[in-house]
Parts: sequence; structure tokens; C-alpha cells
Amino acid sequence: MVKRLRTVRLGASTLELFPTVKGLERERKPVREAILGTRPGVVALPVSAEGLRGLKAIWKGKEPEFFLSHYEEIYAVKLARYGKVRVPPPSFTEAYSVAAGEGIPLRAIDLDEAQFSDAFVESISSSNLIYHSLRWRWLKRRRFDQPTASEFAMAWDRAINTLKGFQNLEKRREEHMARELCRLCAKHNKVLAVIELERMEGILARLSSIDLKSLQKDEEE
Repeated sequence: MVKRLRTVRLGASTLELFPTVKGLERERKPVREAILGTRPGVVALPVSAEGLRGLKAIWKGKEPEFFLSHYEEIYAVKLARYGKVRVPPPSFTEAYSVAAGEGIPLRAIDLDEAQFSDAFVESISSSNLIYHSLRWRWLKRRRFDQPTASEFAMAWDRAINTLKGFQNLEKRREEHMARELCRLCAKHNKVLAVIELERMEGILARLSSIDLKSLQKDEEE
């Protein structure tokens, strides 16, 4: 069994959380082992509904175009120090491929495009946006010398989310994903969530604050 799996009991259900470094090619094998080893009733991915449709298209053999932001390009270049990098994240494409091949349902748990747009407008001020649009040049020059890919991913996340507005945006994502995972656990005995490493602890913290009984009641209504 993959050692990095974190197990959480939510009511009568078991939630397995698998943290992953986005972009690394070598994440494919542990993701595959996690899915085949746990045999969940559903696999949850930290992507939007639109993103899940994109993964389905890739699985069916289509090759959609990808446009990376300055930040994403810099992240990919610096991550390459730790191993081969691919877009979209191999951990997500592999999760989709394995689950679909095994007949396991997949669900998107991140904000959809409309929800993300609303959260962005509510969280990010004009001054935050201007500063964020300029500081990628500084990040491009900055040296990241963390010994592991996991430590680099965490350091990168801290660097790009120093502004309060962007921290709040990520918290909105964590809250949404935690609630979606609870909803899935209300319907399935075992849920496996492949989670980007940077959001792992935030999601875990928010899971403990959700009233499962109230959530289940809302689902029934």
C-alpha cells in the first residue's frame, strides 16, 4: 500500500486522501497503486467539472491545447529539477485512466469555472492583482533549493500565495473540496481523493469542522 495515504473516518465511510506533486511524471505509479490497492467506490479529483471533462477527452485519445500562465511555466521549469514534468498533471490523467479502466466513478470536487470566477472577484483586490501580475519576474529569478519535490511544491505555494487575497482564494477551494468530499462519503462506503499536496492539510482541517448530519439532511432535502 502507498505509504502517503491518509485515512479519515467520516460517519460510516472511509476517506482515503492521496497527496500528489502536480506535474511529476513519476507520480503515475503511486497513484495507480493507491487506486488499485484501496478499490474505492469513487475517485475524487481536485479539478473543476470542466477539467474533469478535459481529462475524459484525453483518456479517449484527444489532445487538447494547453495554455500555461507565467507562473505555471516557471513552476514547470523549476520542478523539472526533480524529474520529468508533463502537462496536464500525470497524477490526474493517470487517476482518470485507472479509475475509468476499472469502472470506478470519478468526481470533480474543485470549484467549477463560474464558482471560481466568483471566488476570485470576492477574494482578490485590484492591488493584489496588479502586484501578482508583476512578481512572476521575481519568482523566475528566485532560487529554490529544496532537497525534494514535495518540499519544493510547498515552498512554491507559499511564495505565490504571500498575498492575503490569494490565500483566501485557496481557502475557498479547500472549503469547497472538503464539503464535496463529505457529500461523496455520504453516498459511498469508501472514497479515494487524489489531492494536490499543497491543499492537503487545509482540506483535512476543514473536514473536521463540517457537520456531517446537517450536510446529509441537506442532501436528502
